[in-house]
Amino acid sequence: MESKTIFIIVDSGTAIRNLLRTSVLKTLKDQRNLQVVVFSPITDTEFLKEIESPNVTVERNPVHQSGFFFNVLDSLEKDIWAIHNNLFTFTQKRKRKFGYFLKKAFFRFFLKLSRRSPQDVQKFLSKLKLKSLPLLGTDYFKKYNPSMVFYATLYSRNLCLEHGAKQRGIPSVAFVLSWDNPTSKGPFPVRPDCVIVWNNILKRELIRHHDYKEDELFVSGVPQFDIYSQQEKYITKKAFFDKWQLVHNKKLITYTTGTPGTSPFDHEVIDLLVRSMKDGGFSQPVQLLIRLHPKDREEDYDRFRDLPEVILQSPGRKAKTNDSWNPSEEDMYGLAELMLYSDAVINVASTITIDAAAFDTPVVNIAYDGYSTRKDADSCRRYYQYEHYRPIVEAGGVKIAYNNAETVRYTDAYLINPRIDAEGRKQIVDQQCYKLDGGSGLRIAEYLLSI
Repeated sequence: MESKTIFIIVDSGTAIRNLLRTSVLKTLKDQRNLQVVVFSPITDTEFLKEIESPNVTVERNPVHQSGFFFNVLDSLEKDIWAIHNNLFTFTQKRKRKFGYFLKKAFFRFFLKLSRRSPQDVQKFLSKLKLKSLPLLGTDYFKKYNPSMVFYATLYSRNLCLEHGAKQRGIPSVAFVLSWDNPTSKGPFPVRPDCVIVWNNILKRELIRHHDYKEDELFVSGVPQFDIYSQQEKYITKKAFFDKWQLVHNKKLITYTTGTPGTSPFDHEVIDLLVRSMKDGGFSQPVQLLIRLHPKDREEDYDRFRDLPEVILQSPGRKAKTNDSWNPSEEDMYGLAELMLYSDAVINVASTITIDAAAFDTPVVNIAYDGYSTRKDADSCRRYYQYEHYRPIVEAGGVKIAYNNAETVRYTDAYLINPRIDAEGRKQIVDQQCYKLDGGSGLRIAEYLLSI
């Protein structure tokens, strides 16, 4: 059988975790007649040792800067997509751009006058964008002659090989890295032939908002959740508590922070929560573990480091990726154990909500901005109107707190009775995870091989 080559392109720690440290890469590695070339921002000796094998090679992501004409066309395409789809999440972002409402009026007039559909105009702009680029990635396409390009970089600023595959007519498959992407980030900068998504909600969004046909989409489940069905590999609760210097007879509340861009006030919310702990706001002894987002500012949390009953956890290894980290298998299992052994999890509209629900762990979502009160357009309250998060809210599997008193009350109620909202959490898992059976990574690899 003729040997074939597949490119796998990643540019974030999240993509490295989801595709390279799951059954996706493990399954492809086992194919005798398949060569895998991984393009990554990390190419140090430790990473090469972890990833490379006789049929797996690692290359550094080639860099390409889009020109002025490309960027203008790309911005126009985003505006047309926003006006046509009218999604709350993305439209809120475009409204902040200069001249949005003027462009909106012009586009509506143009579409009416030309009798063109928004999809036709988008396709025309996409073709112009591609034609504006020089032939990209020539050295790598000549060197490896890939049969397919598979990537988790749909919204990357650097799409050298992705555009290069499109220019050459090489089949391309993309993995939607995060559940918010199809409604929050606009049209795909480069359009893959097929797309792999977590669940049927995302599938419907790609059909409705991105003009895909059903046979161009594949529902896989969430590959990084595969280990959530392998609890026999976890350390015990006692060992976990000992590892993180937690007190065995106290309930564990976990607060997972966001990025400085999405929730810059997390440290203030935590400060209010810690004060309530000190003032006896909970009906039973509690302790707090703060898990920092890889992109969060650690210095904002220095004040909590030496407090009793408060533990700080920094996940992963720092790296020059889009999300500033390089997760290891230990990190992946560490998060799973944390979700399992926590008595309640608190966050601001995060994917962590699904992680916790996968273990039937109660979740409180924060809908206030620390010490300050912001207008709705700038407040984290708006996140609970975002299209991707509405099914979470509507499932009734989480409590949404609009002030610290509600955070304490809801969390305390969960600590007393963890079965509160259990049916809602099950609905979240059923909707978002597709199948929580440990087979998502294998399904992705088999789908790629079938193509």
